[in-house]
Amino acid sequence: MKLNESFLIKIMRYFFSIRGVLDEHSIREINKVATNAFMYLWIYTGFANVALLMGSDKFLTHSTLIWFLFVNLIVAWGGVSFYVTRKVSKLKLNYHEVSVEEYPKAVHQAIIHGAWFGIIYGMFCYFLLTGVQGTFSLSRILFTLFIIVVGWTSDTQREIGHIVKVE
Repeated sequence: MKLNESFLIKIMRYFFSIRGVLDEHSIREINKVATNAFMYLWIYTGFANVALLMGSDKFLTHSTLIWFLFVNLIVAWGGVSFYVTRKVSKLKLNYHEVSVEEYPKAVHQAIIHGAWFGIIYGMFCYFLLTGVQGTFSLSRILFTLFIIVVGWTSDTQREIGHIVKVE
């Protein structure tokens, strides 16, 4: 029985490679993980904003604010994503059980998902670097291509590693 999933659960299923049908227990576990991730992020945001407000005017330069935003993005997306990915793997919610006949299709889907993950992650890094430095350069493009390839291969390897053949 497939339950109606919220939009956020569908986003989490995609970005954290949760495959297959989710039962009520799995949805409750995902909701717990999402609630904990939100609380960590909420507490961090509160402390970071208080620290910024406590800073005097001589410390609040344009570059300080840019670095503040940069660190917030790293904590918000990097830290929370790492936490959620780790918890989803620990709960084995991202394991995909397939038959022997469906295995090649599952591998193909893992490669496609990895490619999209790499492209999205690489473009995010590119725009983040361009926003910080503000100029166009060949080194940023090469770095972005490197990030795309690393993101693609690492996500694809993780996805294929979580495909389980059942008979």
